[in-house]
Amino acid sequence: MDDFLQTIALLRAKYQRPPGFNLFSVLRSSSDEIRLHSRFLAFLLDPKATHNQGSALLGLLLERLGIQNFDMAHARVDVEYQNIDILVRNRAGQAVIIENKIYAGDQEEQLWRYHQRMQAEGSSEVWTTYLTLDGSEPDEQSSKGLPVILVSYEAEIIAWLKDCIPLVAREPGVRESLFQYIELLQKLTSSDQDETYMNKLQEQILQGDNLFLIADLNHAFRAVLADLQLDIWERMAAQQASKYSQMGNPEITVTKEAVCAYYKRAKNSKYIGAYFPFTFMKGGVYIELNHRLYCGYYCDGGEFPEDRQRLLELSREIAPAARGSDALFWKYPALNVNLHTPSNEDLALLRDPETREVIAVGLLNDALSLWQRAHERFA
Repeated sequence: MDDFLQTIALLRAKYQRPPGFNLFSVLRSSSDEIRLHSRFLAFLLDPKATHNQGSALLGLLLERLGIQNFDMAHARVDVEYQNIDILVRNRAGQAVIIENKIYAGDQEEQLWRYHQRMQAEGSSEVWTTYLTLDGSEPDEQSSKGLPVILVSYEAEIIAWLKDCIPLVAREPGVRESLFQYIELLQKLTSSDQDETYMNKLQEQILQGDNLFLIADLNHAFRAVLADLQLDIWERMAAQQASKYSQMGNPEITVTKEAVCAYYKRAKNSKYIGAYFPFTFMKGGVYIELNHRLYCGYYCDGGEFPEDRQRLLELSREIAPAARGSDALFWKYPALNVNLHTPSNEDLALLRDPETREVIAVGLLNDALSLWQRAHERFA
């Protein structure tokens, strides 16, 4: 075992190269669903865009997704139309909804509402797609049984982008941006390993009993991730009890069993967290996990529509750019780590106890700030 791990370490040191310059990462956060990913994907899909390929790039993606007989002659592409991340539609009454989820969670009946909205606007044929890093399924409450095409950045999108490269070969700006974007997606999906390095690894894994060792290591790796995540939650609980008592006693859904179930990808295991109900109105502030930790406001609009509307107005004041949205405000912390499929950079942060403390305190500070805003306004 020691010899095997030492060999792997030597291979990694020899073949793995540090990440290079990437324009997308410089300009935007790599997890920025709307301003980075949705806008760039929409640019490629738009027949009228300056990539000068007409509907060819759109056609390649529709073919890969199994969407047939879509009339591309008068296709139109919009970003954030009626809160739909990417919408492709035409004069023939056909529409393709692309709901883009890098790390954000599903809103209540989100996919169902979008589908109904397009039908109400006259689209007789609607395809609803759900785009995630790894092809995950949407929440049942979001789709409500609606047929959904699952799309992953790691599989379908990267493969489609590679198909696009020969078509834009004579457009150097577009061509180079595709290369850069593919590199970014490979980093986000942890598929950016050097090919020679991976081939050498495969050779080592097939020797002796190493294959069985890898299976054991995979189980151990998930257990370690669960322990590291649970440590962040425990640090939050300890800090909250001693320094954030004004927020009251939170309702906690985090247990060791829940965190382990998350890494086993058990059904309905994504949303675990701490919920701080207001004492002065319905709703509250939460800290929650959906691949990354984040915090925000919550309030059941069905039971308490007036209080939810009050929180929605406050949310729009905090984030004026989201004024057209019907979602309550939420945000990632300054130190934003992927706990689901951590990159090498994420792992380096997670293994450091001091960094886990910074993550825990940062989330509590953000949650307290939201709690105080609501208290000052409505108490």
